[in-house]
Amino acid sequence: MNCIEIINTDFELLGIITNYESLICVWNFYECGTFELTINKNKANTNKLKKDNMLIVNKKDDKILLIDKVVTTTNKNSKTLKVTGTCIKGITKRRIIATNGYDRVTEDYAENIQKHYIKNHMVESYYDDIRTPERDIPWIKIAPSQNRGIKTVWQARLTNLHDEEKHISEDTGLGWKGILNRNEKCIYFDSVKGTDRTINQTESANTHEDLSESTHQELSTYTHEQLQGTIKHPYIIFSEKKKNLLEGKTTDDNTNYKNVGYCAGKGENEDRLITVIGTATGFDRREVFIDLNNIEDPDELNQEGQKKLDTYKIIQSIEGKVYQIPNMEWEKDFFLGDLVTLESDGVYEDKRIIQAKEIYERNNITVELGFGDKVPTLGEEIKRVISRPIS
Repeated sequence: MNCIEIINTDFELLGIITNYESLICVWNFYECGTFELTINKNKANTNKLKKDNMLIVNKKDDKILLIDKVVTTTNKNSKTLKVTGTCIKGITKRRIIATNGYDRVTEDYAENIQKHYIKNHMVESYYDDIRTPERDIPWIKIAPSQNRGIKTVWQARLTNLHDEEKHISEDTGLGWKGILNRNEKCIYFDSVKGTDRTINQTESANTHEDLSESTHQELSTYTHEQLQGTIKHPYIIFSEKKKNLLEGKTTDDNTNYKNVGYCAGKGENEDRLITVIGTATGFDRREVFIDLNNIEDPDELNQEGQKKLDTYKIIQSIEGKVYQIPNMEWEKDFFLGDLVTLESDGVYEDKRIIQAKEIYERNNITVELGFGDKVPTLGEEIKRVISRPIS
């Protein structure tokens, strides 16, 4: 039976709810997700559903929700509560990168960069070199680093902490999440590196080309159970041929795409520092002006300009419904952040699961998944959405 535990910021259990009307949770690999809980107010423990209390879904310590808003609607003789908020990562929206100069990280692993900013502005806070304990949240902790992700450099100043974490995650392909520690009565923030479950794994004997001419009957025999021992991780493939990717809709949108940026740094009029990023020519060239008037170093201007240009991406998507089939069960055989293979109209692509929308109603759970690029690149942002009922 689906259940919700209600706790406060002292990590006291206030009550448990099992008979709600519906709960919709959106979990995201790169940013904080959202939730919406609907329940009759006359049911037990609804008086504990208050702002800033937290909800634990199905006793899973990595599925923590933070209440932001409670709305009561009266209809004849009944009252209904609609409770909304974010997953626990949304707590980072309460902080900015509070510095006079830039908070910079020299070349380091993506995990260490993610944790640097959370520590510096929420756990052991500083304003430049000045310790600011009033910004600390004592029950937020940082999990030990495993030096995961690519190496890069980063800098930030007066931006929202959550937005900065999102950008780091999107640029490096390394996710992040909050995990409840019941014994220590705290929440640990940690980085997440998805598992490669594609048919192009390094140790896989199969590739997209090997399967591109397969018939439905041939492809349907490829279950990850049969391939164990030949690859590092049993692979997951969503395909129209396998009948687990249905009702597809494809979108390819260039509306906001830009590939050449005129980046303007510090200075006035003709003396202003300007650099050009991007090499597209002729008809394919799409220009945009990027204002970075606080930057005076040319290398820094190139670096920050590239990050801004990266936000003007092509939007491509394939939407469809996916139903439960053997050996492909959500959060048993594949998880948020994993890389999987999708096939549509003979085209095979390896994509990361970047979002999961879980809809809880009575004893049933329906899951819709969103797919993105392995690592977001300039000019590309692939969003795939699928849904699958889970009994």
